Amino acid sequence: MSHRGIFGFFKKRQQVKSLNQMFTSVMADVRIFEQRQDYKGAVIASFGGLANIANGLLDMSRALYQTGREFGFSVAYKANISTEVMDEYLTSFEIARYTDTEITYDDYQEAIQRLDICFRGIREQGVELVEPARQPTKKPVKRKKIKTRG
Repeated sequence: MSHRGIFGFFKKRQQVKSLNQMFTSVMADVRIFEQRQDYKGAVIASFGGLANIANGLLDMSRALYQTGREFGFSVAYKANISTEVMDEYLTSFEIARYTDTEITYDDYQEAIQRLDICFRGIREQGVELVEPARQPTKKPVKRKKIKTRG
């Protein structure tokens, strides 16, 4: 293995480790709300985590004019996540964020399960995005000298 190959391997390994730390951090924040039995806060915080991870991994930030739903579908498109799954997750987020409806533990669990599917899609896409580019290997071409009359 060449030095470039070894460096690329370790760089990718470090990036994957960093991705996993981001996911762990987001879920730790969400679990704080869960421990307080604030399931509405947990679902709202989970959307913030989704936005942060999309920004970090997919280089996507939510525009000021963009609704949460529009941003979510942009993430789904870029990360190859099912629009059905994203729609269900965004509906849970919107109910938590914009209504007075009580979010039960079961509602929270469903939202987190959908979020986990989204995270896996982003992780897979993010790893592809940060993966070191392979250099094409071409054999040197020997050029024949052209004899000229002179």
